[in-house]
Amino acid sequence: MTRRRRPRDPLEAAIEVALQPGRFIAYGVSWDFVSSLEQVASQLEKLVQVDPERAVPLYETFLAGCYEKAEELDDSSGTFGTFVVSLYCGWIKARQAAGADADSTARWLLERMENDPYGFASTLEGDAVQVMHKDNLAAFERLVKARFEAADPAGQASDSAQGRDRVSRRRRWGDVLRAVYTRRRDVRAYVALCEQSEC
Repeated sequence: MTRRRRPRDPLEAAIEVALQPGRFIAYGVSWDFVSSLEQVASQLEKLVQVDPERAVPLYETFLAGCYEKAEELDDSSGTFGTFVVSLYCGWIKARQAAGADADSTARWLLERMENDPYGFASTLEGDAVQVMHKDNLAAFERLVKARFEAADPAGQASDSAQGRDRVSRRRRWGDVLRAVYTRRRDVRAYVALCEQSEC
């Protein structure tokens, strides 16, 4: 007995067409290219309202496709990078609308922020925290705080490679925590963090 193949989601096909795999996108046409991606992304945004469970894997496919495309375009203007950040935010909204586990959402997002060869997520926190609901923001804060504390360089020579790496990671996670506290308007936590990390 042969298995029937699941039909491909038409939005997945639209994502592939818009990304134009294999074609190099020169600087002069990058604006039009990103505009065509935004048109597909707007369809995903509408889908979040009616079928967020379907939207989540489509956002993940779109993000994966963008990372594949990164070496096939000239993004000197930064518009493609900005678009990728908007996809991350759309993914967060879709996960929240689908009632997905907040800790899983935060873990997935932080893994992407830690392992981003093109730097699209290097300052993602400022946009991401703006779209997070209370539970997601709390889960994100908890996991970031654990990373911040694990990077405490206490007891290590600050001029050693390991010490410098810890200082750098602690500074990075401190920046993310500041974005969380700014979003929550938590002045007390912000000040306490600054006392710990030399704001």
